[in-house]
Amino acid sequence: MFILKKWFFIFILLISALIYPLQSIKAEKADILEWEKRAELPAARVGAVSEVYDGKIYVIGGIGSGKANSNTTYVYDPKLDKWSEKASMKTGRMGAASVIVGDHIYVMGGRTDQGFSNSVEVYNIKMDKWEEAEDLPFELKISAFDLYAGAIDNKIYVLGYNKPLKHENYSSNTYSYDIKTKEWTKKKKFEKDAPAGNAVVIKNKLYVLSGQATFEYDPSIDQWTSVGSGGIGRYYSALNFEDYIIRTGGVSKVTLYDKQTKTSRTVPNSSAPYRMGHVSAIIDDTLYVIGGIPQSNDAPNYARDDFKSNLSISLKSLKNSDTTAPPGDKDPDPATPPKDDSTNPGDKDSDPATPPKDGATDEDGDALLIITMVNGLQKEYDLSMKEVNAYLSWYKKRDAGEGPGFYEIDEHDNNKGPFESKKDYVVFKNILMFEVNKYKK
Repeated sequence: MFILKKWFFIFILLISALIYPLQSIKAEKADILEWEKRAELPAARVGAVSEVYDGKIYVIGGIGSGKANSNTTYVYDPKLDKWSEKASMKTGRMGAASVIVGDHIYVMGGRTDQGFSNSVEVYNIKMDKWEEAEDLPFELKISAFDLYAGAIDNKIYVLGYNKPLKHENYSSNTYSYDIKTKEWTKKKKFEKDAPAGNAVVIKNKLYVLSGQATFEYDPSIDQWTSVGSGGIGRYYSALNFEDYIIRTGGVSKVTLYDKQTKTSRTVPNSSAPYRMGHVSAIIDDTLYVIGGIPQSNDAPNYARDDFKSNLSISLKSLKNSDTTAPPGDKDPDPATPPKDDSTNPGDKDSDPATPPKDGATDEDGDALLIITMVNGLQKEYDLSMKEVNAYLSWYKKRDAGEGPGFYEIDEHDNNKGPFESKKDYVVFKNILMFEVNKYKK
């Protein structure tokens, strides 16, 4: 097969974008925000935790490019655009959870050099001093990135997610910690799938975002509720902004999610790198995204020495703005999870993209869909025009930042071999170009 050079592929793609109906769907009155480079981290970090106090960002723990888990406490002053180092934790850890209550930061769980830990350390900001606190009460040790925490009314609520073994039920438990009595109390059991996500507190409720789902815990009635889509990809970050959820990671766009209407507003930009295992913070309507590693199919176990970036972007244009998405523009699913993700891609919506009902859609006949990947690999699919139109609809939405990061294509009887069925999962960011060759049988 004659393989075109990559530059020529890109040229063809640009021309196709002008003449073929694959233009991006752009939100009305979308603001174009620009990322600003800030002073880099003193050292590269993945899997750290972060909290904000007195207009400064505390980045704690994580892991660098070596094998040892870090115990460092870095503090970033946005006004001075300068980093400083404070007292270190007693135990280096990554993939932990953290909350801030008053002038104390609680860092809990995570992976230490001795393995997963249920230990808790508390940082007194004013005294610049670390102290040990009561261990997490979980019977099993919680894996890195699988511990969720939030502070509500001077109590700390934690969810320790444990993936069930084969033929076993979920053993994920919820506890509250009373700061005054220093006692843990067992709460409602969590019986859903929620690996490596993030947690946000909004209006005295704890929200856990993972995969394609969001779960709400209401401490006033001790109840977990599934509140639909709006989840977050593995190793990404989530924050509370004006009682909406800001999600970062995986894509270079800022997404503002309204949990009430279950819709999103995505603000396009092009300069932020795809990343995971990072931390994020908001100060004075400015979003900061710090550290992590570039997006990949591997779990973020180690940092890269050349990736210490600290980027900020203004959110003033989003403050008190209308976040209602156009009809049909429901919340985007997260980008494709890393390859160690146990989530079955087939668990997503059975119809991820509905073909447009605009009269111009031709459902008659069949077509050969040829997708060319960025590495030059070509995949051919013999599909009905209805299936092709669904693919085109997904591509347009994803190009605008409003769709799943991958698309399921049923190969039907083509190259099925001895298997009962065969499906391909095409990753959006790996698509260089594609063509549709329609025909009638």
